[in-house]
Amino acid sequence: MGSKITGSGSAMPSRIITNDYFLKHNFYTKEGKKNEKPTEAVIQKLEEISGIKERRFIPEEEPSVEILFEACTNAIQDAGVDKNEISALIVAHNAGNMLPNKEGVFHTVPNLAAVVKNKLGITNHQCHAYDILFGCPGWLQGIIQANRLIESGEATHVLVAGLEIASRLLDPHDVDSLLMADGCGATLVSKNDAKNSGVISHAMFSHTEEDLNNITLGDSLNKEAAGHCFFKMNGQRVYKYATTWLPQVIKQALEKVDITPDEVDYFFFHQANAKMLRVIASNLMGLYDLKDATYAHKIPSSISFLGNTSVATIPTLFDLVDKNKMEGFSLKKGQTYVFASVGAGMHCNAVVYKS
Repeated sequence: MGSKITGSGSAMPSRIITNDYFLKHNFYTKEGKKNEKPTEAVIQKLEEISGIKERRFIPEEEPSVEILFEACTNAIQDAGVDKNEISALIVAHNAGNMLPNKEGVFHTVPNLAAVVKNKLGITNHQCHAYDILFGCPGWLQGIIQANRLIESGEATHVLVAGLEIASRLLDPHDVDSLLMADGCGATLVSKNDAKNSGVISHAMFSHTEEDLNNITLGDSLNKEAAGHCFFKMNGQRVYKYATTWLPQVIKQALEKVDITPDEVDYFFFHQANAKMLRVIASNLMGLYDLKDATYAHKIPSSISFLGNTSVATIPTLFDLVDKNKMEGFSLKKGQTYVFASVGAGMHCNAVVYKS
């Protein structure tokens, strides 16, 4: 007995933020000095590297839970399952429920899974609701946990959501803040009696030594700016970690079921930036001595119009493809997928899935 995805849903905030939104910002260097380059040039360079042209933010008067509720509702409706038949509800996020009209102020009590269970009107007290803090790979880790709950006979249906509200944690003086965005994706994972389908393998790494502080929350690059809870990243070290270890964790998951990248139909990668996607794919192919290192036709990408939505990235991307909203990509019975993500910790994980 294993598990399969029976429903998916996503929720995209209404505010579309183009790169022009940041033209009035004064950017600073990591050393705390004002960047001498013109703001327009800084933004243009980041767009060239990341591929990000726009992203979405929730309205300032809205808490996190609104798009979480929307995505979960869509996933439950897509699956056609009675909400009180759900055995567990897992919410992966990075910063709890952001409070309306307050920058960087969030609550983790009660936990988000409990809040959204209440809002969904699930009255089954045996449906346990808990949160995961695992950085960008959090939703995928939730899928792994849901699969284990189902394999053990403890659950029949598990709702797994990935939520990111980064807009309330952005340092207006840090160019890295242009990468991040808001969004939410959810999937219903259900008991699967069919052999060799659904979740068929997974692997995960946690490197928490010299990589521990690659991504943190901290002070603004502008030492005179108020606040102590801004998104901070050592871009070079994150890039090195992701391009080194994500291919290896994918290889480990594939080897467990004797599958090579040639046999994979789609790779649902975490969308950090366009350049990183290409290098991860190239390095993965290099591990197998495969000549075609681009594999662009196998990697759907939402980075250009959604930005980096962290823990929400993969479930949102999967839902877009599932709903035929990504040109050139279509889900069909019998396909093989790899889900893989990397993020703060540093952590990375991968799941091999057969539809």
